[in-house]
Amino acid sequence: MIAVLRHAAFRRLWLAQIVSACGDWLNRVALLATLARLDADHALAGIGALYGVEMAVRLLPVVFAGPVAGPLSDRVSRKALMIAADVLRAGIVSCFLFVDEPGEVPLLYGLLAAQMAVSVVFEASRTAALPGTVPPEDLHAAYVLTSATWSVMLTAGSALGGLLVAAVGAGPVFLIDAASYLVSAALLLRLALPAMPVQAEPFRWRDVLLLSDMRRGLDHVRERGATWAVLVKTFWWPVGGFLVMLSVAGAERFGANDPSAPGEVRAAGFAVGMLFAARGLGTGLGPIVGGRLFGQDDAALLRQVSGGFLVAAAGYLGFGYADDLWTACAWVFAAHLGGASLWVASTLLWQRHVEDAFRGRVATLEMLGLTVAFSVGGLLAGALYDGLGDEGHVTALLCAATAVMGVLWTLLQRRAARARAAGRSL
Repeated sequence: MIAVLRHAAFRRLWLAQIVSACGDWLNRVALLATLARLDADHALAGIGALYGVEMAVRLLPVVFAGPVAGPLSDRVSRKALMIAADVLRAGIVSCFLFVDEPGEVPLLYGLLAAQMAVSVVFEASRTAALPGTVPPEDLHAAYVLTSATWSVMLTAGSALGGLLVAAVGAGPVFLIDAASYLVSAALLLRLALPAMPVQAEPFRWRDVLLLSDMRRGLDHVRERGATWAVLVKTFWWPVGGFLVMLSVAGAERFGANDPSAPGEVRAAGFAVGMLFAARGLGTGLGPIVGGRLFGQDDAALLRQVSGGFLVAAAGYLGFGYADDLWTACAWVFAAHLGGASLWVASTLLWQRHVEDAFRGRVATLEMLGLTVAFSVGGLLAGALYDGLGDEGHVTALLCAATAVMGVLWTLLQRRAARARAAGRSL
């Protein structure tokens, strides 16, 4: 797997990912701790609702920016788009320093939405660019290393974020994130990518508004038989709720306001950081374990997807009833062994079967489905928690939904495969 680092273009893209991803997770821990601090007296809303909205605001910009990001990343220099996105994000996250009163929570959400909208452009460009940095025989290893790196940075960034928020507060952490984007942009300056693929249709805003380009991408996915691979992360919607419950558990079950440190919810920041770090460890090892156990051909990847749903459901069921932080972290780690195997397997499935000229749009289609699904899951979990007041019951409901979604996806995918083999469309 490390052998892919001999390719200079992949190495630069990978190093940029390391720097900016670590900053992203520092940022998220600081932001969640800031929300807990601003609502320390519960004057704003239930913490479940606040974290549910945070999840939705973090994801929903994909719906609005995605139809632009996909076509752009298939026509405009992907390197230039990534660098511009990094510089813009550095300026946006610096503005989180101005959020210091409960009445400014809408400003916090607005800045987060702007950050995520720009990130959509970056991620569509990075996902579309990655296959051009390695030869086809190294693509699986490149995806596994990229996924493992994201997971390691999630682990390191979340743990470090928890420690830094506990030690110095959220403000300096936001500045570190801004600096990480600038370092990422500097690393990408010398990135060499293949020439952009020639498109049959020029970029037109009319096509963006009418979603014409996205429909072309969807038609291509159908022609290539990759529809169900693209839909995996949409069926994965309960995880949006699980991520809200991680934040709730950190703030309510394992964290507490520290009266000796006014202005920050430091224990909550530490607990949230550790839970997200456990998630990172699981996501880092999941694709490696899945590949070793099941293999790397299409049939093996399909098995990883189906099994990933069930492993995640079992792991989060344990998390929901864990009595202490470290036991909860162990269950989260186990859950994301399955979740990450599912994530990488589904991405690799569709990447193998779509043409380079469509990769940006297909990546955006996948993210659109994921975004709406995760947002619904997060908002639903937050509302259920505020209504029921019982983390265990809410998490158990999400686990049941995850298992059902996994079985349903498996049955529908097999039915579609049979229809395709018989020369029919489904």
